[in-house]
Amino acid sequence: MKYGHFSSDGLEFIISHPVTPTPWINYLTNDKYCAIISQCAGGYSFYRDCRTDRILRWAPDYKNFDRPGRYIYAREERAGSKRSKVWSLTYQPIRVEPDTYECRHGLGYTTIAQKYNGVASRITYFVPVDDDCELWLVSLTNETNKEKKLELYPYVEWLVGDYHEELRYRNIMNLYNRMWFDESHKLIFGWKTAFWQGMNIKEFKNFSFFASSLDVKGYATRKTEFLGRYNTEEKPEAILGGKFRNTALCSGEDGIACFKHTVKLAPRQTKEFVVILGETEGQSSAIRLVEKYRDLAQVKKALESTRDLWKKRIAGNILVKTPDSDFDTMVNTWVKYQVYICNLWSRSPSFYHEGSGGRGYRDSAQDSEAIVSINHEVTRKRILQIAALIRRDGTSAPGWSDTSGPNQHRPNKDHQVWLTATVRAYIQETGDKSILEAYVPYLKDKWVGGWDIDLQHKGGTTTDGEGTLFEHLEKNLNFCFNDVGERGLPKIGHADWNDAIDAAGKRHKGESVWLAQALVRSLKYFVELCELTGDAAKAEEFSRKAKTMTDRINEAGWDGEWYKRGFTDDGIAYGTKDYDGGKIFLNTQAWALLGGVADAGRSDKILKSTAKYLDGKHGLALFYPAFSHFRPELGRISMFSEGTKENAAVFCHAAHFMIVGLCMAGRGTWAYESMCKLMPNKQKNYDLYKAEPYVYAEYLVGPENPYRYGEGQFTWITGTSGWAFMAATEWILGVRRDYAGLRIDPCLPSAWKRCSVRRLFRGDVYEVEIENPNGVEKGIKEIYVDGTRIEGTLVKPFGDGKEHRVRVVMG
Repeated sequence: MKYGHFSSDGLEFIISHPVTPTPWINYLTNDKYCAIISQCAGGYSFYRDCRTDRILRWAPDYKNFDRPGRYIYAREERAGSKRSKVWSLTYQPIRVEPDTYECRHGLGYTTIAQKYNGVASRITYFVPVDDDCELWLVSLTNETNKEKKLELYPYVEWLVGDYHEELRYRNIMNLYNRMWFDESHKLIFGWKTAFWQGMNIKEFKNFSFFASSLDVKGYATRKTEFLGRYNTEEKPEAILGGKFRNTALCSGEDGIACFKHTVKLAPRQTKEFVVILGETEGQSSAIRLVEKYRDLAQVKKALESTRDLWKKRIAGNILVKTPDSDFDTMVNTWVKYQVYICNLWSRSPSFYHEGSGGRGYRDSAQDSEAIVSINHEVTRKRILQIAALIRRDGTSAPGWSDTSGPNQHRPNKDHQVWLTATVRAYIQETGDKSILEAYVPYLKDKWVGGWDIDLQHKGGTTTDGEGTLFEHLEKNLNFCFNDVGERGLPKIGHADWNDAIDAAGKRHKGESVWLAQALVRSLKYFVELCELTGDAAKAEEFSRKAKTMTDRINEAGWDGEWYKRGFTDDGIAYGTKDYDGGKIFLNTQAWALLGGVADAGRSDKILKSTAKYLDGKHGLALFYPAFSHFRPELGRISMFSEGTKENAAVFCHAAHFMIVGLCMAGRGTWAYESMCKLMPNKQKNYDLYKAEPYVYAEYLVGPENPYRYGEGQFTWITGTSGWAFMAATEWILGVRRDYAGLRIDPCLPSAWKRCSVRRLFRGDVYEVEIENPNGVEKGIKEIYVDGTRIEGTLVKPFGDGKEHRVRVVMG
């Protein structure tokens, strides 16, 4: 693999050259503090929310330069020479070519090692489990036979505060900056005089801080003075020109934090030190953290705890073994890691995204469903948080922020259909149906009916009494069922799952065939919950609703060879053979299968149409053909360049919807091959693909782009990761939760003759060995549990905390 490879145990990705096609990043994080770091230490940090509490400077175009970041400059005066040697210990930002270079992205840490000028350096960056900071553990070794006298300059650039306000009012926000060197504690603080967001002015309670365990010989806080006129981090005049001078205060201009240290290294000698960066509420907490972590023993103990925690989270649960080692590497380690990051930070902080902060309703519901098989406690917590966004009328806020509360932009129409599936998954995984009786508050804010604004509402968000989780779900689904257009299909409003179809319903008349299909699936899931609680009347009511909506879909939504995508405000159908562009959409074919909307005949037709129009060498496209000119009746979906984002890209999230649908249809080989086309570690040309080989992208540029087909974009924080994990473990390998136990129903590629899954379930461990002697794609001949043949495909839990052997013979 060009540019790097996985370690032998699969727990690290080792990058062998600093100049990757795009920055290849890692997330170093606990529940509150997050640092995003590239293979050359570029990136930024934030506390609690990546919008409101950004610590380090970043802007959308910076990924093209991979700067700024977390740097340590090194300088050595050369005896008998007027020129000094200056380099950076992470290649960037000086970009002096090192003699050797290696970056190891691991679970919860990143280590960057290089050799230059006779000095071997190694920096391990990580975030402690319980403290709101990041640590850079630095090791320097003199590999020569002469003493080395080095100057070292740890460096960061502050943003401090609201990221979006900085982007909008860059010339104003830095006037609120106050950065200073604390002489007593030998650290630099970053702060703003107040938190300003429009006219919402509040006290700025948080203090960012920067410190080191080395003796401080100098300090700098002013960016322009440190870099020099018209310079960037690549050419800091204070270091290159030997003009470093102390600046104890930065007031009302761009701020940095930089120390000057001097280090002597005897021949072959190694020295270690630590750099500490973080944010706390109050200066005293920052000082305590700095004092704690200036002790290298505490730093190493914290590093071990971080590694142990992440290894336990990732390696201590589901493990698979198949004939495909690339598949195993992704499923056993990296997609689980990606699922965790998505659960922690949703869809906002990355090198690609807009950084708007908070967590999305739809996103969090899917992410927490995906993680339930490896950490159901995360799922339970998220379910109750998401449920608290539901209003009494059944609509939902689009998401929430830990710092600013429920989001207040117009609600999406599809949010109502997602939480039921998450609750169902949680109960199936744990057997804990009591969660349905948990009381959760209803949200009250300015929105009425998910569309209109209540002009009488004053103030922000509040609560409106409470109800059980079961009642919240019922209101959710009833709203979606009743909020329909003239064909009886749910209105699309300003968007459904596809955020870029944002004009089809702007007059509140357009309808979504996809949303109707997704609703049918959730209505059927809710029937199961009704049956679980013994409410037969309600189960019958919602069964009727599911059938009613199914009939409407098949009446109004069928186009002869596939399902339409929807109808605009003017009643124009799109996703049809007669439409100009966007004739067939992947989602309505996939969800016809997921929701059980299509009968056998129509299922066969949509699979043939999908294969004919949407499948390609880089995977299943979102629709075909791409829009080549603006369609005002649909919106910005037609504004993107062909094959990018929602304009007919190979959208990996949607492709995995179909992969699950293919498994439901018994098409194991096609499902597996479709998955392989999307897997980041199976790409054939990384100069084309460009993105990280160890985490999924949101999309690959689609086939109708003139020259970028196959390029990976918007990595890490994508719903792809959760659906890929579920598709692999629950549908291809077919070991999935059910109310009464584990359902064994694999759908394999015909070439696989044997595979296995280690599955923790309700306190027991199940070692599932699957044999496929005849190369079938689906079908069970017999199942043995601890040597005894069972009837059917359900393995009932023992509840004894022991390991049990399950032998599955397909046929």
